[in-house]
Amino acid sequence: MAKEANKGVIVIQWKRFGGNELDIFTSLKGFCESFPSYNYNTLNNYLSKRKIPFENDEVKIERLPLITKMKKPDLPKTLFWDFDFEKIDWRRSYKTVIERVLDKGSQVEWEEMILFYGIENVLFSLKNEINYLNDITVDEVCKYFDLTEDALKCYTRKQLKQEHWI
Repeated sequence: MAKEANKGVIVIQWKRFGGNELDIFTSLKGFCESFPSYNYNTLNNYLSKRKIPFENDEVKIERLPLITKMKKPDLPKTLFWDFDFEKIDWRRSYKTVIERVLDKGSQVEWEEMILFYGIENVLFSLKNEINYLNDITVDEVCKYFDLTEDALKCYTRKQLKQEHWI
């Protein structure tokens, strides 16, 4: 049975700025391709066998696990007053959650939602799945995500369903 690749990231701490500058790479190979003065085989052997960071006068390199699964976003219960908060299936109910957070949430809550679902998924939902946002929220969403109203499904849908003015 094949050994499953260990999901992780390569964290590079540059010492030239007092150790405050970090770079993160998805693979050691990617780092070594970007910085050819570092040999992939040498670093890979060092990091695999010793399980401690590689360090010299210029840099500290370490492999860290990538945390990919949050069970739920850190959102306030008050946003979901009409749901049993503890029973929300955050993955299946993503459209409802995204719509609610955009409509009723603060900027901090928007960022938490994006952190949980990913910017690509939020944008996809806005463009293709979410059927309704009020006009104020549409304006805020367009500014925040640098989109035009026409890019949002809820806006184009609203234009197609014009109501009588009487």
